[in-house]
Amino acid sequence: RVTNLEWKPEDLYPPQSRPLPAETTEGGDKYHGPVAAEYDAKREQSPKWIAEQRIIEAMLSDLPPGSRILDCPIGTGRFLDFYHRKGFQVVGADKSSDMLKMAEAKMPKGMMVQLGTGDITRLDKIPSALFDAAVAVRITRWLGDDGTVAALRELQRVTRGRIIFTARVRNHPHARSYETIQSALKGWSVWEDRAGYHEDYRIIQLRPGAPPV
Repeated sequence: RVTNLEWKPEDLYPPQSRPLPAETTEGGDKYHGPVAAEYDAKREQSPKWIAEQRIIEAMLSDLPPGSRILDCPIGTGRFLDFYHRKGFQVVGADKSSDMLKMAEAKMPKGMMVQLGTGDITRLDKIPSALFDAAVAVRITRWLGDDGTVAALRELQRVTRGRIIFTARVRNHPHARSYETIQSALKGWSVWEDRAGYHEDYRIIQLRPGAPPV
């Protein structure tokens, strides 16, 4: 691993994260062993995956080299190649050690990235406003409404520029409404809200302050 950043993984993540809220347990515990090993192959050709990749890369593409990115949960590291091409400094966190191993295996040589276990609802070890951007893909369904609010508030605390996350907002058992999302925002607002592979699945960008008129 490249370790020429100003922090070390052990500074950011406790050796053992506290248990996630009950609604997240299934999601966190699910992605181990064969499920983790087959994760990309089962998804990377799907319309949902392709839309996420295209839109999220576009939302980050104007950041300059050296920008600090938090990717949580990083999963298998699907954005690592893009981050490397852009010259970003990356911290990736995930609850699953197996997913982190897969991310580490696909890390481009010489990339500025550090990986560690972490709970998106409790990023205690990370200083405020450390990151230029944070990415949180496919996590809100596992968090419940309260966990989603907690996660978004933590991301606002540790991020100074933009937050990009995905959420079903209606017509699904795990939908997180716009009311729930808005209740989490403290000095931040929705700057971009794009449909993923269908209208109810959104890729949302938050930034501090009010969006331009």
